[in-house]
Amino acid sequence: MAKVFSSGNIAKEAYIISAWRDHTVLVHSGRETWQLKHALTHHRLGVNYARFFDQKRFITSSLDRTVAIHEIDDSQGTTVIQTVRTINLARTHAVDIEITAESLIISTSDRQILTYDMSSGDLLHAYKSADSSELVTLGNIGLSKSLNFPPLTKTKTLGSPAPQGQIRSRTLLAGAGNDKVHYLCSKLI
Repeated sequence: MAKVFSSGNIAKEAYIISAWRDHTVLVHSGRETWQLKHALTHHRLGVNYARFFDQKRFITSSLDRTVAIHEIDDSQGTTVIQTVRTINLARTHAVDIEITAESLIISTSDRQILTYDMSSGDLLHAYKSADSSELVTLGNIGLSKSLNFPPLTKTKTLGSPAPQGQIRSRTLLAGAGNDKVHYLCSKLI
């Protein structure tokens, strides 16, 4: 059974993507009537997330612990779908995904928030929820811009993340649950 997540609108045709348990992502195009354009089968297990994040690009994730970014190119008269980047999550699968201009933010089934660089695919930050009972959905998360804090006044100890006397840059992350607010952590950049 398919669940239509969202659609993109490119040139004359609109596109709809759907995620399937049999590890496929179907891409349909049309306006009045819809035609199957592509069946993507690069995931090894059921696809649990498929969503457009701009007019030509969409993201999919699977229970096989992969997240893939795709781009639709219909400039030559035919529709071509190219996988731009695939991110392999180490221990768990994605639950929820948010995309900004620079970052890919992924909530995982082991209650982590992972932030990746969109251009390189590198892991920038890993945040762990202190609450052991609820999954983290990104609709309840607030991520700050990078903030600068004054230099440390104590002497540098072994393993200290910032050298003595340097400004510390941090990104703060907070989330709200059903009946409480969690401050998940602050992460040194």
